Amino acid sequence: MGSTFHTSSPEENEVQNAAVTYGLSQRGAYNKIHMNHWDLIGKMLGNPWTPDNPDGLVLLGVAENALMHREVAEFIEKHMKVDPIKHLTYGSGPRGSPRLRKALAKFLDNYLLPCEDTRPEDLIILQGVSGVLDSLTWAVCDDGEGVIIPRPFYTGFQVHFRSRARATIVPASFQDIPGYQDFDDIFRPDFVRKAFENALRRAQDEGVRVRAVCISNPHNPLGRCYPVDTLIEILNFCGRHDLHLFSDEIYANSVFQNHDAPGWTPFTSMLSLSDRIDPKLLHVGYGASKDWCANGLRIGALHTRNKGMQRAIADNSSLTWSPYIVQDLWAAMLEDEDFTSSFLKKNRTLLAEQHAIAARFLDRKRIPYYRNSNAGVFIWIDLRHFLYKPSPPANGETETRRLKQSDADTYKQREMEIVDRCLQNGVSIAHGSDYYTETLGWFRLVFTCPKEGLEVGLERIWKTLQELEAEWKR
Repeated sequence: MGSTFHTSSPEENEVQNAAVTYGLSQRGAYNKIHMNHWDLIGKMLGNPWTPDNPDGLVLLGVAENALMHREVAEFIEKHMKVDPIKHLTYGSGPRGSPRLRKALAKFLDNYLLPCEDTRPEDLIILQGVSGVLDSLTWAVCDDGEGVIIPRPFYTGFQVHFRSRARATIVPASFQDIPGYQDFDDIFRPDFVRKAFENALRRAQDEGVRVRAVCISNPHNPLGRCYPVDTLIEILNFCGRHDLHLFSDEIYANSVFQNHDAPGWTPFTSMLSLSDRIDPKLLHVGYGASKDWCANGLRIGALHTRNKGMQRAIADNSSLTWSPYIVQDLWAAMLEDEDFTSSFLKKNRTLLAEQHAIAARFLDRKRIPYYRNSNAGVFIWIDLRHFLYKPSPPANGETETRRLKQSDADTYKQREMEIVDRCLQNGVSIAHGSDYYTETLGWFRLVFTCPKEGLEVGLERIWKTLQELEAEWKR
């Protein structure tokens, strides 16, 4: 592990060569070689499918919720008014407008139910939860210090923790824990405790000082909320080891009814359990991208009661300063309590309907998926039976580290072949290797494009699987 600069010799040479060729710093050269997260996404977003562009790409690999775009657009058109004094000046500085922080504090109190009322001064407005996590990691971790994250985890964390802050991601693994059976165990407090303790011990053995734990709740990519007893276990672990806890709660209000999920779990915010940990250690991120179907507004907020953390991030927040006109638009939504209530309710209804469409399709095609999801905008689908031919290995052998290197390379190549062929066939999908999955062959499928587009995209994925299955049999 260690610092992200402590790479193997070939990778190190590649970074050194880039530094010399382009006149870059070591960190700049590292980013040039390794931090190209948005290259492919940028290409995909350039030609999206619409009814008027049927040859465009159906985006089932990017977590955008388009289901309420019309409502958001209409609200913005109605409330968009430029005030030169507020919007064309520096206003009250980069920490966020008093109007938005006041409106957001009230919203968090009503919807996340914190132990203590949210104070506007405990909120810092940044450009999305990505900016929140980047800022937190920069403030907490020196180069090479660690952040424990349970696997699988959101691929964007690799950028948030590594790109600027140079932290080391310490994956918490579950499949080596005796008794592990399936993804449900990732949400059990006893398994979380063992996985986190193992990760901490492994990091210490490798000379990495761990400074924080990060979770996404609801979970990305599994689409499930953590039970209260598991959240308490995570708080206890952080308190026991004096670790900061970053809680990414960007999908907090994207929780819906899934009647086929036997383990349906409601959402609980870490803020509602904050009395169980030293307040200087708890930091929560929330934003407009997911619940409010507005990735493009680039606005989010950090909630922290740590005054030192607030000061550490305050000046740097000018580097991730969300425009005041955007802040006022989100504030207007939050201040309109009737709009907020009806918007979030309708969004939850549409999420349930779209999830059901995708689930029924997968059932018809006999494609397994994680069934206990009831949150977020994605389904974690199992394509191992396409990768592992002639048949999947036994469950214990699917764990990446236990595969023969030649087999692991073959399956990783097939994962990429599925992604690439899907793109050729006009649909995007995200492969599990990007999410640090412990088992090759899982993919994240987003179901929140318009209904017609979702149906087209699912058929294109099925076409791709049929094509590749026939080719791999030869």
